[in-house]
Amino acid sequence: MPLSFSASPQRLSSGKSSLAPYLGLSLWVGILLLLRSPVQSLMPHDEGWYAQQARWIVETGDWVTQQWWGAPVHDRMMGIQWLIAASYKLFGVSEWAARLPGAIACWGAVMLTYTIGLHCLTPSIALWGAAILAATPIWMQAAQLAIQDVPLTALELLGIWALLQAETRPQRRGWGFLAGCTVGLGFMLKSIMVIPVVMALGPYLVLEHRRHRHLLNPGIYLGLILGMVPAIAWLALSVQRFGMLPIERTFGLLLNLAQEDFHNAGPLYYFWNIPLNAFPWPLLAVPGLWLGWQSPYRRKALWLGYPLVLFTLLTLFRTRTWYYPLQLLPFLALLAALTLTTLASFYRRGQRRRLVAGLSVTLAGLGVVMVVAGVVALLGPQWIAVEGLWRYALVAIAAGLGWLVPLGVYWRYRSWLQRTETAPLWQGGWLLGPWAAIALLYVTGLWGNYNPDVKLALSTPPLQAVVADNPVHILDRSVSLGIEDTVLITFYTPQTGRATGDWQTLPPGSYVWIAVPDLEVLPVEAISLGRVRDWELVQLP
Repeated sequence: MPLSFSASPQRLSSGKSSLAPYLGLSLWVGILLLLRSPVQSLMPHDEGWYAQQARWIVETGDWVTQQWWGAPVHDRMMGIQWLIAASYKLFGVSEWAARLPGAIACWGAVMLTYTIGLHCLTPSIALWGAAILAATPIWMQAAQLAIQDVPLTALELLGIWALLQAETRPQRRGWGFLAGCTVGLGFMLKSIMVIPVVMALGPYLVLEHRRHRHLLNPGIYLGLILGMVPAIAWLALSVQRFGMLPIERTFGLLLNLAQEDFHNAGPLYYFWNIPLNAFPWPLLAVPGLWLGWQSPYRRKALWLGYPLVLFTLLTLFRTRTWYYPLQLLPFLALLAALTLTTLASFYRRGQRRRLVAGLSVTLAGLGVVMVVAGVVALLGPQWIAVEGLWRYALVAIAAGLGWLVPLGVYWRYRSWLQRTETAPLWQGGWLLGPWAAIALLYVTGLWGNYNPDVKLALSTPPLQAVVADNPVHILDRSVSLGIEDTVLITFYTPQTGRATGDWQTLPPGSYVWIAVPDLEVLPVEAISLGRVRDWELVQLP
């Protein structure tokens, strides 16, 4: 039986879009973004790094210098630090405030995914695609981290939406101006990493130019110029203050990233990393590529060409990380929604029964395995020596129970009328497992409370009173000040002093963080107050 599509795909009618889908999606993703464990602590890289740099911006009032313990670093752009610093200004310094820009960007990206889906596909696929994005594990974890990539993705989606608006709305130059501005603002967030995004838009901009005429829209070029003003101004002020160091370090680092594989990930990294981190949606997105190519939906150079080209460019880029592919996930979600919606139509019409039944059984089988594994883990067998095992158990049980729904619905409702009415429930059951698992990951602190030991040590006696009432310096000798433990200790030290390689340059009685291997350089009169991982808090004589 051949696959079938609606002969006349539904389109977004100008000025008559309903608020109901946006409200529903806001509730769907908003619940997850509001969930958190009572105790939060940062991930050191890159979250802790950006959070601390933003804190120094607020404390010093210097919005130009990108520093680390007083030394100019300038190895990346300044956009995310500014966003976090602005959040600190409004809400104070905390993990929640540091992560707020990412959470807002996540919500915006979900809304924009739905809107882009309306223009390219159908309202149903658009709605399910946006809902799938909010039920994608790696996306939702990144949404609650103080990093660049979710805000960058939201900016990219805003630019794509503006291009689509320029096709169908009056004031084409204004929409083009907005699209152009997002490129410059994206550059301020992640510098030349916006170039692959612009290149990925090439098929849409070139192959469909006769229809949309974007390349002749002067607003886009004006937006490109004005959107670069913040980045150019910051770089100019930085060069004025530090010479060519900001240029050399920022673009030198990116050149090294492009030429060397710093993480030894290998060329096939994304072929297993994306399916694992975004499970199960990449497995549905792959057939979605073929379904999309066979479909009557327009703008395929955008919603098919863009993710394929971007994936290729990211794979060719020598440095490969888990967060670069976040930019692909909104379109991956739309492709997965296309497959899932097609499967739901089979369920509703009684077509491809073996396929629908087989997938329902497979998903339920995975759910049973996860529930059983979770229950076993809750019993706490001695042969599973994992700290906080009950947290993982709850996550597994939540995911497993959610994935039992499609089979339950398929088994319970068998008549044509019942299938027609319960198709959304069968389809929604696919999302319940990941959504429930994400909720439990937040509530249990597996996501959000990454390094509780460092925060606890500095917020409880005996170290709490010392670090709260006194500036604490750091001895910069054999251990880099940029390693993970140092980043965390720096952020959770309320009053940071200065870094020095010689303790004798500090006033008598000063408090100092010193790496354990360097303790021998201190006089015997120095008083050890406590140890946090491999760093010792010491009072000088």
